[in-house]
Amino acid sequence: MSCGLAGGQAVRVDADWDADTDAGRFLVLAHRRACGLFRTVLGPDYNAAHHNHFHLDMGGWSICR
Repeated sequence: MSCGLAGGQAVRVDADWDADTDAGRFLVLAHRRACGLFRTVLGPDYNAAHHNHFHLDMGGWSICR
């Protein structure tokens, strides 16, 4: 699944995560801000199972990685 930036550029977690591009910076910022809204936020840096998405969760344990 992909979404887009205002200019129509596609954003993909598996392709753009942590890249020095607008898409990469958007993903890093979205991940960081999600940590203030959810108790658990897991992304591509957590493990291979999360290489293409963010895991957002309100319950259980608290972690932001």
